[in-house]
Amino acid sequence: MASKDRYRRLIGEVAQEMGFVGADAIQEALSLQNQLRSEGRKVPLLGQLLVELNHLTTDQLQQLIEIIYPVENVDSPPSAETPEASEED
Repeated sequence: MASKDRYRRLIGEVAQEMGFVGADAIQEALSLQNQLRSEGRKVPLLGQLLVELNHLTTDQLQQLIEIIYPVENVDSPPSAETPEASEED
C-alpha cells in the first residue's frame, strides 16, 4: 500500500526538475494565482496556468501528471501467461 505522502510532490518542483520550466515561470503563475484569489475569482491549478501562460505544453503537463499521480493496476485479472489462468491442469 502506498504511503500517505505519495502525492506530496508539487507540480512546479517536478516541472523544474524535468527542465520544462524555470523558477521565473513558476513564480509568474503563483503570483497570478494569488492575484486571482485576492480578487475573489476562480483560481486555476498551477499546471493549467503554466499552459495558459505558454510555459508548458499540454503534452508536458500530461507527463507531469503521470509522474506525480502514477496509475497502479492493482485489481487487474491474471494474464494468460500466469499458471492461475492456465486450463491445462
